[in-house]
This record gives sequence, structure tokens and C-alpha cells, in this order.
Amino acid sequence: MKNIFFAKLFVFIALSVLYSCKKDLSTVDPPVRPDVERTAEQQVLDSVYSKYKYLSYWESSIPSYNPISDLTDDFSNAKSLLSYLKNQTPVFNNFFNYPDRKGPIDSYSWIEDMGDDTDYSAKADLADGYGLFMAFDGDRNDSLFVMFVEGGSPAAKVGIKRGDKVMELQGDKNMVYSNQSKINQYVEERTLSIKIKSNNIEKSHNLTYTSYNIEPFQLGKVIVEKGTKTGYIALSSFEELYSSGADNKMRKGIDSIFTVFATENISDLIVDLRYNGGGYVSSAIYLLNKIINSTGNGKLMFKYGVNKNLEKERNEGSRDFVDEVFDKSGGTTEIKKVVFLASEYTASASEIVIVALKPYMDVKIVAYRGATYGKPVGFFREDISDDIGLWAASFKIINADNYTDYWDGIPADYPNTYDNIHKQFGDPSEDMTRKALDILNTNSSMKASTRETLRSSASGNIKELNRIPPRNMLKK
Repeated sequence: MKNIFFAKLFVFIALSVLYSCKKDLSTVDPPVRPDVERTAEQQVLDSVYSKYKYLSYWESSIPSYNPISDLTDDFSNAKSLLSYLKNQTPVFNNFFNYPDRKGPIDSYSWIEDMGDDTDYSAKADLADGYGLFMAFDGDRNDSLFVMFVEGGSPAAKVGIKRGDKVMELQGDKNMVYSNQSKINQYVEERTLSIKIKSNNIEKSHNLTYTSYNIEPFQLGKVIVEKGTKTGYIALSSFEELYSSGADNKMRKGIDSIFTVFATENISDLIVDLRYNGGGYVSSAIYLLNKIINSTGNGKLMFKYGVNKNLEKERNEGSRDFVDEVFDKSGGTTEIKKVVFLASEYTASASEIVIVALKPYMDVKIVAYRGATYGKPVGFFREDISDDIGLWAASFKIINADNYTDYWDGIPADYPNTYDNIHKQFGDPSEDMTRKALDILNTNSSMKASTRETLRSSASGNIKELNRIPPRNMLKK
């Protein structure tokens, strides 16, 4: 079966879904190319059109051309042709959470340049850079802090943590909002000299911009308050479960903490996906089967909506895009309530986890803004040539209650909760975590000082310096 991969496209996605397959397009109507001889460049454009027309979820919106050169000869490259094709898809205008979004609904499909030595040519579960993402805290334009450090990155390896104050970059001590253009330049350079203050101790590091293996398992723990136990797990993405044929750190982390949850009889769970832009659907399914309780075991997890071409293949016996069903055989927890921590970074496979659980469990969303990102579609790559691959948005996620089309994000039950970048993940005093704990344990009392620290995102806006990039959809 194909290995599906979701990634957030930010806007943002990455984040996307991968199946490795090669469709038989020999019977596509109109023909792939006219009877006259075509150059290699023209054949690439012909193939981009034909494969997008065959695979796109919005296939019926794409006009037919015969010969297709009537269209493709008007374009000089694959990206400009794909942009035109995406513009033929329907427009979604019902945006409330993201009113700035406009244009065709397919803002996701893309061309991969596989021969290019860029970020897009990274292999599975790799990222490029320092893994260091920073923000100015609210109205304090004179204070730059570390917002997020990706596991496995150069920044993580030297011990830089969320909440560390950035004192200098490249020797520049002017860490103020008005200097953000220069600061942004520094974090794009091939080496980075950084001085941070952590727990009132200043430390200097020299980082090298490089490719690194993502370690998305951020933390798993049991939070105990007044005798009440709550499970907590944080994942920054959904990477593959295996590396070189063996369980990787993400799978080991998930297995280990759910063993603890079972031993501790955890029934309430916080799942922190605030910076999780997606990844492999198979990995999201693995987590779902750990979380689901006996009520949902053996029942529909979600199904795939596809166009008429892929539906015909499925009806003729293809195992691609068959319904996913919960299988709790690998877990013994009986979780009753789940609170997700989310933001506009929470996309794709992360959203699958949320919507798949909603029909069977008490699910709530605490969000920094009003909703998750909103990306219910997925991809698999079709090779156009040795150097070019097409990722066409080809299928849509539909949960057991037929909930889908969350293009404007999954609305939060508790929106506008401050993402307190001064606190670590899983800290009970961190605002989003605190809110989740109070939702799960409404009988617990908070200390007055803790209650007073809780802010809304409106009163504590984070001014991000360098945004977490979209997850590349390359999973080989």
C-alpha cells in the first residue's frame, strides 16, 4: 500500500501526504501529446497537464484540450502551467478565521525540482537550517526570545531551549523589533554566532546551517496536581516510524509514554500539536490507535474522498484510499477526554488526529488564534521526469461524522489563548497547558498568581521573527 504523507503548506502548509505510485496514463483523454514530435520540454508540460487532470481532487474543474498542446504551448515551464491549472479550481470564500486567504481552493499542489540542490531536494525526515525559531514577546519590542527549537537540529544539539533570551546574533546586540530585517538576514547565513541567556546564565554558541534528521517527539510526561493525573505528549511533526529498519526515536517515545499512561491509568490527555505542520498519515494513524478508547475500537477512523478516476481504481479493487479503521490492539489505555493545543501551524496530519477522534471521544481544542490551519487534502508524488515531480492534491479526509472541508481550519473551543514562549512544553504554568488542565479538571483550583498570569493572545501577541517553514512534501 502507498505510504501517505501529509504536510503543512504554510501559507504554510507542510506537511502533505505521500504515496509512491505510478498511474497508467496511457488511456488519458485527451491524448498526452499530439502526433507531431514534441521536444523534451514540451513533453514535460504535456505530462504535467495530463497527470494533474487525472489526479486532482478537482479534476472536473480542469478544462479538456485536444490536442493538449493548445494549452501547454502557452507556458514556458511546469510551475507556471501548474499555477494556471490550480487557478481553474473552485474558489472558497467562507473564510472567517483566515480572512486574508483568497483565490482558488487548490493552493497546495506543487512542483518538486528533484534535481535541484535546495531544501526541496531533502530526503525523508530531514530539514535544513538551524532549527531555531524566535519571536518578540507581545508589546516588548526590545526582547527577542527562542519560541521553538526543532528536535535533532543544530540549535537543539547545543542545548538552546524555548524561552531562552537572545542577547546577540553575529555580534549584533541590537536585538530589537526595529532591527528585525538584519536579524532575519543573520538566521539565513551559513553560520550563526548566537549568545543566549538561559536561567540568568549567558551562553555563546556557533551554529552551522545544515541538513538534520528531525526528532519530532518533544516531550511525554504525567502531570500530577492535587492527586489528579493528566497525560501530556508534544509532537512537532509526524515523521516515519522507522529508521534503517528499526524503530526510531519518535515511535520509541510514543510507545514509552503510552506505556506510562497505561500504568498510571491516565484517562485525560493533552496532545500538544501547536507547532506540528503534519507528516506521514501512517504515523498519525499510529498515534490515533494509541489514543482511541474501547468505544471507537474497530470503527471508522476516516475515509478518503477522491475524484472519479481514483474512485474507479478503488472500485476495481485497488487498496489505495480504502477506509481507515481504528485498531486498539497495541494499546491498553482508556482515555476519555482529550485536549489539543493548536495554532495556525497545526495542519494536515495533525488535523487528521483531531477530526478522527471527535466522533468517539470528548475532544476540545485550545488555540493561540481561532482555529487550526485548515488543510483537509493530501498528496502523492507523480514523477514527470528524472528531475521533476508533481504533487497534486488528490484526496480529501472525511471523518466518521462526514466532517470535512475545514479549509478555514478546525474552530477552537477555547480560542485566543496565549502561547507563553517563556515556559517549556508541558509546564503546568504555561498558559495553553494551564488552560487545558483546567478544562480537563474543572474541580481543581488554580493558585491566584497562576490565574493572573494567563493572558489572551490579544493581550500578549507574539511577533514572530522567522516563521517555522512549511514542511516539505518529500518523503522517499
